[in-house]
Amino acid sequence: MKLYKKLLFISIALLLLVVPFENADAVTEEAWSEAVTVYGAALEQNSDLQSKTKSLLGTDDSDKTTYVHAADLTKYLSLQSNDSVLKSSIRIKKLSAGSGLSLNINQSAGKITKITEDTYKNALLTAGVTDAEVTIAAAEDVTGESALAGVYKAFEAQGETIDTAQTQAAQNELNSISNINAENAGKEGFSQEQLNKAIAEAKAEIAKQGANLNTTEIKNIVVQKIESNGLNNIISDNQINIIVNFINNAQNSGVFSGENKDKFINGAKDYINEIKNSDGFKQATDKAKDMGKSIQNSLEKEGVWDKFMNFIQSIIDAIMGLFK
Repeated sequence: MKLYKKLLFISIALLLLVVPFENADAVTEEAWSEAVTVYGAALEQNSDLQSKTKSLLGTDDSDKTTYVHAADLTKYLSLQSNDSVLKSSIRIKKLSAGSGLSLNINQSAGKITKITEDTYKNALLTAGVTDAEVTIAAAEDVTGESALAGVYKAFEAQGETIDTAQTQAAQNELNSISNINAENAGKEGFSQEQLNKAIAEAKAEIAKQGANLNTTEIKNIVVQKIESNGLNNIISDNQINIIVNFINNAQNSGVFSGENKDKFINGAKDYINEIKNSDGFKQATDKAKDMGKSIQNSLEKEGVWDKFMNFIQSIIDAIMGLFK
């Protein structure tokens, strides 16, 4: 009789568990039916510049359009600016969960002189933008530092909110990585691809470990990822501390925990795979071998089925404990 009760409770628990998995799509964030184009405020009164930028972004007449102003930079990024200098623009369409993040910087007319594609992606993941098609462009040369604000303004235009603590953490990360890239430019054995991969792996590992780590634990992970990507003796102690600080800020803002955790880890895996397949990273790998170093893929792969079965087992163990 006791065994019968145990089996009955287990059966009921398993039946209850089926509901959320079968209805997962119902609570998944839906894709946008339209793209959103966000022009820099300087284009608001300059129809010629706006027309050129519209063509660069591939904006459709059906797109929802708005503008990013200096006040938006303050709100989302804690940056001070002037409307007259905001010329970089964004076109974004949010996709269904699991689609991944696709980013294109169109520099056929104006160059983005400071921020790289990988750095944008790292910052977008920190801000929680994991499933979207994003195009960045400007009709004139710009640094590109304000482009992220346009992404966040697009979500606002669609009636969605993004945590400003996370957007500010993303901007802090973007600026920090850009500075570290500039400081190490031309150094033997350094590439932006290696650094971006190391940082993405460190953040994913912190998320996997529960996102409640102290600075010493974060630093240990960062150092390990720096070494496994062939950057030891290249990234300085001060630069490591800068990385630890912005990752800690992101952790404190909730980027890696709660409902963000799995989404962030999956987004990071896709992003890391993109880096590994890039020409720049392949060249960095060859260069590391020449220098007697190796670049490793230190981010573990986790199967969805394994995680599901572990979850089921934890429920069964808890129920069985009631009858001991």
